[in-house]
Formats: sequence, C-alpha cells, structure tokens
Amino acid sequence: MSCNYKLTQPEVVRAMQLHGRGNNRTLVVLSIVGIALVLIGVLTDYKAIGFGGSIGGIIGYFAVLYLLIPFNAKRQYKQLRALKNEIHMTLSPQGIDFKSESGESKLQWDDIHKWKSANGVYLLYVTSNMFHTVPSRALPNENELSRLLTENVGARTA
Repeated sequence: MSCNYKLTQPEVVRAMQLHGRGNNRTLVVLSIVGIALVLIGVLTDYKAIGFGGSIGGIIGYFAVLYLLIPFNAKRQYKQLRALKNEIHMTLSPQGIDFKSESGESKLQWDDIHKWKSANGVYLLYVTSNMFHTVPSRALPNENELSRLLTENVGARTA
C-alpha cells in the first residue's frame, strides 16, 4: 500500500497534543498525585496546599496540552518547510518508506519503537520523542496500517 499526503497545520497540532498527552502510565501517576493532594487537603490542616496543588496541577496540565503545545506546533509548522512538503509513504512486509523533497527515511519494523493513533493521526515513534506523523485521511485502508503495526511492532500504546 502506498499513499501521498501533505500534513496540515491542524494535523501537526493534533500530533503534538497526542504526543504531549503522555502514555497511560503517566496519566495514572498524575491521577495518583492529584488524589494524594486532595487527601492531604481533606485530612490535614494543609487544605490550601492540598487543594491548591491538585487544582494547579490540573490547570497546568490542560494549559500545556491545549494552549502551549498548539502555540508551539503552529510556530514549528510555519518555520519548518519540510512539514509542508508532500510525503510519499509506502508500506511493505519489511517496513515503511517515507520520501519527500526534503529527504528519505526507510524504517524497518524493528526501527519503530511504539505507535499511537487518535484524532485522525498516527504517530510512529523511532525514539521516545521522535516520530513520523501519518494522517488517517491519506490512507486508502486505515485497517491495513493498524494491522501491520500491531503484527510487527505491537499493540497501540494510546
């Protein structure tokens, strides 16, 4: 299967938000810390610290996810010409090839560390913080990409 696509600014924003959201383990740890802070507020005389810390943490998390990350993603999209180039992606039994005016990347299945998908984008991680973005709209058969990733990389992480 092969396809051509150009990433749009909203897709880049959604990809960065999906990456910035963290994995399930991160969300569990943040929830535990929030619950612990609420319990401190309820069970001790340090109510301001407990409730303030949990409310501040929640506000901070969502401010980063819905204000800071979109602002930075839009700025990166404007600055980095390679994000606007047409990309040709080819799936094969050996892996995934990406080609564009800016360069070429041949990923063997073993090179993909993990993958995520949500809100119309796939993130294919080559390290814990570097990923290729593939918009769902570009795929003639989205199920085939999901199947190949599950078979060759493992289950989706988020």
